[in-house]
Amino acid sequence: MSDDRPRKSWRDIDKQRDKSEHRRDGATGGGGFSQQRRERGQKSYRAALERAFDSGKIGELARERMPESAVDEDDAGRLELLKKLKEAEGRDAITKAADALLAEHALPRDFDALAKLLEHRSPSRQQDAIELLLEMTETETPRRPRAIVGQLKMIRDLGDDDELVALARQLLERLD
Repeated sequence: MSDDRPRKSWRDIDKQRDKSEHRRDGATGGGGFSQQRRERGQKSYRAALERAFDSGKIGELARERMPESAVDEDDAGRLELLKKLKEAEGRDAITKAADALLAEHALPRDFDALAKLLEHRSPSRQQDAIELLLEMTETETPRRPRAIVGQLKMIRDLGDDDELVALARQLLERLD
């Protein structure tokens, strides 16, 4: 039995294989033109998103979409003070930023800000932060627990206030 069909070249076989629906996952042998196009699109999307964040357009969009009561000057001031606290370095700068925040607003329910508050010079502020952390860790886990654990170990090892040290130990047990 002879086969009257012309034999396909390897090139034709490879072309046919690359057109298969089962090969659409990016594993094509054709150089990945569509993969390059997707990566280029992602890069331009990310760049546009970065420009929007840097220019403040995202905040403007949020104000347009949210009701007036949701975004007000008090929130903006609180967010600015919270940002200063998170960016503060050293006990004196942290104490100053925390006191400015807490003079006008309640303790923030933010793990990063509370981790900074653990460096405050006042043991009562540290105690308030640990108590709120204990409450928050009942339902949530911090994203970066090592920063909190490090501060708690310093309070545990160097603290003079027995009640504060006991609270630090309690929170350490929960986080470890």
